[in-house]
Amino acid sequence: MFPIFFALDTDIFEINHSAATIATGGSSDVEAVMNATLSGLTWYGSTIHPPLVLVLCIAGACGHLFTITTLQTMLNPTNALLISMSCCQLLLCVNFLYATLFKWASDDLCLSFFFSEWMARSMHISVTLAVLLHMAGVFHVVALSIVRYYSLKKLAAANSSIPWFTYPICKRIIIMIYISVFIIAVPLFSASEIGMREEKEDCVDRYRNLANVPAYELQMADNESLVTFNFWLFNLCDKLIPSVFLCVMTWLILQKLNEVKRMSERFTNSQRDKQHHRTTMMILTIMFVFIIVEMPQGLLALNPYTSDLSRAMGDLNEMITLLTSCIIFALFCSTSGKVRQALFDTPCIRFMRKADANISARLCRRSSKTKDRTLLGEKMLEVVTSDMDRSQRFDSV
Repeated sequence: MFPIFFALDTDIFEINHSAATIATGGSSDVEAVMNATLSGLTWYGSTIHPPLVLVLCIAGACGHLFTITTLQTMLNPTNALLISMSCCQLLLCVNFLYATLFKWASDDLCLSFFFSEWMARSMHISVTLAVLLHMAGVFHVVALSIVRYYSLKKLAAANSSIPWFTYPICKRIIIMIYISVFIIAVPLFSASEIGMREEKEDCVDRYRNLANVPAYELQMADNESLVTFNFWLFNLCDKLIPSVFLCVMTWLILQKLNEVKRMSERFTNSQRDKQHHRTTMMILTIMFVFIIVEMPQGLLALNPYTSDLSRAMGDLNEMITLLTSCIIFALFCSTSGKVRQALFDTPCIRFMRKADANISARLCRRSSKTKDRTLLGEKMLEVVTSDMDRSQRFDSV
């Protein structure tokens, strides 16, 4: 997903690869499957991944920008937390777009401008920012699960009419999320550094004028212990621990939701309770999406027998992360009638609907004219046939 961890060239992965070979007994079938999988992932990363990521980045950024604008018109503490999460997803899409364009310009086009030291430092910031924003998004989902559980708990209690999730509480939660993320991001930033190469061999093979042109690149720090520590810190704090916590919160929320449903005389008659149910189902779906995306990645990365495969799946994991961002926007549209209505009222959608209506009207008019011409032709054919019959009868007389 992020180059800061998938560009590791230390001995850790060599040891993991040796352990995997010993565990499989050096089976040629297993090695053949592994090689075929790695070849497929390499082909995906070089052909399908760049344009797909470009589309997902633009779609996700536009979607979350629209979501932020729409939710601001119906602001409440829960929507404020959702806006904060959408801001993280928006910046994540924009950051991925920059990283993708940087890689394309540097590795494929071989533009020497992107070999400079300050461009490499911008990539260092971009990589760290990607980790920070992704982790902030995960922490927002964890916070949403806690807020939704206590909201359902209050809803089932006798004092459910008393609002507990207020703007001050929402503000404190958001501040705690970003402070936690920045604290974790400090050691992550120090796990990589800027290194200089005398020339970029891949580009020199294609463009001889780039020979002896120094290229600054992002590389891992020489401190292997620091790199290993950050590797475990990222996968534990960003993937495994939040995924396990979300699994527990999913079970608790479902239990509390069933408890609220059993109070049918309140739940079915109160429009507020129905809205709680729709919002709860949306949050549960977001939680489920994050669980199925983040937990397998964390398990593959930390398992010594699959760490090489996890490193090779970096581009695929990046695509899944961006796809998750687009799915979150789709969930906002599917559960909120106001968001759907605002989407339909956008100038682009209105233009498309108007154009579709005009095309349909033209097709209907053409179909009507064709039908009229067919009827006219049939009538003319009947007249001609009748005249021919009369002429034949006259000749016979």
